[in-house]
Amino acid sequence: MCDSYEKFLLRFVRYRRQKGMTQEETGCILGINQSQFSKLELGKVIISYKDLKALMEAGWDVDYLLTGKKSLFCGPELNKMISLPIEEKGKGELLSVLVWLLEQGIDKSSINISFETKCELQILKKRAKDKDSKTILHEVRQIIGMAQIPMSEKLGVNIKKYRMLEKEQAYPDAELLLRIYEETGCKPSLLLGIAHIEEKIISDLWNQIAPDVQKKILPLVEQVVWFLKS
Repeated sequence: MCDSYEKFLLRFVRYRRQKGMTQEETGCILGINQSQFSKLELGKVIISYKDLKALMEAGWDVDYLLTGKKSLFCGPELNKMISLPIEEKGKGELLSVLVWLLEQGIDKSSINISFETKCELQILKKRAKDKDSKTILHEVRQIIGMAQIPMSEKLGVNIKKYRMLEKEQAYPDAELLLRIYEETGCKPSLLLGIAHIEEKIISDLWNQIAPDVQKKILPLVEQVVWFLKS
């Protein structure tokens, strides 16, 4: 068991206890009994994609569990604007503008751009340009400019399995999600079939912007949304 997986398990146990849940209660979320769940927490069985997805859908912060960094959500004002119905052709344009504003906002906030932030910005840029979005893993591989074989070697899986992962014909367990995150900066929740991926990324990036800069950006977003809707 790798060091990062051991740290994940420690966070996992602590998080469960902070929620005031027993092993049996958490096992019910996963459809397993207390004995089976105990093996997961002890690292005797690797936590599966299905288990993590079930926990995420139950409201658990899976990104925090795996990376140690808590998920944040954008304020109601921005969330309301980006959730407004816009014609399909305008969504890419809105996304392009939002990416530019987010980049400027992060720059004006004078923060160091992390590996994860660079990855998320690039995913948004690709989705703004390409209406026929590929899977997240495919997009991430293209972002780091790597072919499938070296990517599979980097992640420690054979090429056949990697190709299945990229086509979403197979799914990464917790250990592999950790490896993907450490090698690419791609947050685990983005690979767990989360709904509204673009909105999730926008929330992540928005919370890195200083409050005074956010206040200056909001009116600009409002004007762009109004223009695209009119």
